[in-house]
Amino acid sequence: MTIKTRLLLTSGLLLLFLLTGCGHSSNGNGTGKGEGKSDVATVTIKDGQFITTEGQENTDNSALLALNISITNHSGDSLDLLTDDFSLYDSKNEKVSVDDTIYDDSGNFKTLNTDSLAKDKTVTGYIPFRVAKNKTYELHFQPEVYKSDKKVSDIVVKINTKDYQDNQQEIKDAMNAYVQTVFFEKKDPKYATLVANDANKDAEQLKALFIKNMGTDLEDQLSDQQMNQIYETFKHANSEKGSVSLKVQTALPKTAVVEVSPKVLFLDDMYDEVEKLKNQFVDDNRGKYSDYDAALQAWYVYMTKNIGEVFKNTDPRSSDTSYKINLIKEGKKWRIDSEKSTDNYDYEQLQADMTGGY
Repeated sequence: MTIKTRLLLTSGLLLLFLLTGCGHSSNGNGTGKGEGKSDVATVTIKDGQFITTEGQENTDNSALLALNISITNHSGDSLDLLTDDFSLYDSKNEKVSVDDTIYDDSGNFKTLNTDSLAKDKTVTGYIPFRVAKNKTYELHFQPEVYKSDKKVSDIVVKINTKDYQDNQQEIKDAMNAYVQTVFFEKKDPKYATLVANDANKDAEQLKALFIKNMGTDLEDQLSDQQMNQIYETFKHANSEKGSVSLKVQTALPKTAVVEVSPKVLFLDDMYDEVEKLKNQFVDDNRGKYSDYDAALQAWYVYMTKNIGEVFKNTDPRSSDTSYKINLIKEGKKWRIDSEKSTDNYDYEQLQADMTGGY
């Protein structure tokens, strides 16, 4: 076939497309973006991300991909949008199901509004599909144009799922870095790159909670230095003995929920060890004090100095509850929601467990 013949045939095909109003597609070029156009509408894949809900982890063969899709209406009339207008097909031309049950109460994850779209207007939103990773697909949009006397062809955009990220591990790493740094005060190299919280501020909240939970009687008897010493001793023991298990419950582009299950030291488990410490103090100081207040003050000094043995001889225990902690994306980092509010009860209870269970 000559070059002139190929050009002639190509021109003829372009003319045919123009006459029939057929849709066409473009590749994402490895960016996760793509676009398909016709004289009816433009379909644009702005971006996308693998997401998860209800703790269902993604695998290579089954992962939930949320495509951020923009539709612009060129039809000259309003365009009714329905979820059924969008179909995803794999390389075997098998249709992939749409998961339109995703709900995000933060309002940051907006699914495509399937309603009437006025002429020359654009609407954008997510449509989730269950796909395999590192596979190619075609997104088809078949618009309903009621005033046309011809069948409107599908607008097609090619999709390669390898172009999209799955942030589940990043979210888990961010939560773990926060726990290790704030709750256990261990240096985690990922904190600086993944976590937006002020670690010192959140750690001070824990310290204040621990001291508050020790009670006013101890506060009246102990100096600030002694109170701080007890907390530092507890924190060190909890850091050595404690641990957490993490499970990503929700992973969306801007928000996440991680279930945190702590195994830590609980003050309720230390009664017998504290009694042993008291008995040891009595044995060591029998008859030494005639004044009760002086004996009591000496006991607090002794307790502050030796409380580490109580912590050392106490085994960590798994919490009866797992706590769902909220994360919010800020730029490239995640902010763990550590604000005290009625909507953030789980974080408050996690703090309590991490400071001895009160």
